[in-house]
Formats: sequence, structure tokens, C-alpha cells
Amino acid sequence: MIKIAVCDDEQHFVTQIKNILVEYGKVNQTEISVSEFHDGVMLLDRYDCSYDIIFLDIKMPHIDGVKVAEKIRVRDPNVTIIFLTSLFGRAVDGYRVRASNFLIKPVSEKKLTKEIDRWIETNREKKQECLLVENTAGRFMIPIASLRYIETAERNLLLHSEEKEIVCYKKLKELKRRLEPYGFGQSHKSYLVNFSYIDTISGNTIILVTKEEIPLSRAMKKEFMTSLARYMGGKL
Repeated sequence: MIKIAVCDDEQHFVTQIKNILVEYGKVNQTEISVSEFHDGVMLLDRYDCSYDIIFLDIKMPHIDGVKVAEKIRVRDPNVTIIFLTSLFGRAVDGYRVRASNFLIKPVSEKKLTKEIDRWIETNREKKQECLLVENTAGRFMIPIASLRYIETAERNLLLHSEEKEIVCYKKLKELKRRLEPYGFGQSHKSYLVNFSYIDTISGNTIILVTKEEIPLSRAMKKEFMTSLARYMGGKL
């Protein structure tokens, strides 16, 4: 299924786009789910990091589409954002939030379906595996490949990724089960490490390519090194 959000303060544009998408799904035997949002505040309040594509109007009351996109990008680096606009004056802003494209309103069926075709061709096969994290700031979608390591921080977890550091309320044991198939190993009772970021291991210290140092406990060293050797063997 392709999950799509359409956010525009003018209902007739939302209806037009939704009808085109529904018809596209029928003709191409593609399951498409379309959710309607009528302003940026509504989209942000209900955003759950599950969408593949967002069609987002730039000019809206309360908060414009570019600012909405900026806030969404903090939580979801993968979603495809396509701006709806009456002119190209905000193109530079679109590049800043990695917008996929701009569609001029009123949107033609040909151009809209072309965007869906392009998304299917370039994204469906290579969609990144992500970890959904929830905390008091909201929900965040983190590409698993970007996670360097996870450590316990007081009673919570702190996830260190390429883009950000995020607090997580899950248990380390739970994330270990979730991430082991993707090349993660537990080096210490308080640390989970992505094997792909390891540079060297010196004694009881793991040194990442980022020069960060992670403890390797004696109790877990044998299991960790066995898992690392298995991972490296699969990469050769």
C-alpha cells in the first residue's frame, strides 16, 4: 500500500487530488490510501510517520507549507514531499526541506500520476528500513542504517544517529531483538552498537569511524566478537 497525505486549505483541490489518486489506484491495481488534511497544524498534530508521500500546499493559514515540511523533516527524513503552489517563488525553500517536486495548481491529472509513477519506480524497491521512536516531543522515523549506537541514559535510551540524538522510552532488550538482524550487537549492558560503524577494537574499547569510544565488557565480549565475525563474513 502507498499511504498518501494531501494537505490543502481549499477543499476542492483536496477532493480533486484524492479523486485522481483513487482512480490511479484502480487503473493500475495499486492499493492507495489517501488522508485529507486542511491546514498544516492539523497535519502536524496527526502526523504519525507512516506516510510515503505528502502533497503539501505552500500557502496556508496559521503556518505555511514550508514550515510544516521543516517540522516533518525533523521527525521523518524519508517521506516524499511534493509542494502544491501557484508559482515557483518558494523553490529555494523547497530544496532546503528536500522537496521532491512542485506542482502548479490546479494540478493536472497527467502530472500528478507521473509523480506517483516516479515514486513507485524510485522508492518502493529501495525503501529504507526504519525504527519508529516515540517520546514526549512526538514520533520520529529513524533510518536503521543511520544509527551508530544506542546507550542507556538514566531510565531511558539515547539513540545516536547521523541526523540527531533522540531519547527513546523502550528497553534495550527490546531494541536488541529488533536490530540484531540489521547488524547490531550488544557490547555492554548499557550499549548496542551498529557493526557497520566500527573502525577498530582495542582491548575492551570499541572505536567507531566517528572516533567515538564504546565500552566492550568482558562478560559480553565473546558473544559480541562472534556476532561481529559473522556479520563481517557476510559482507566479504
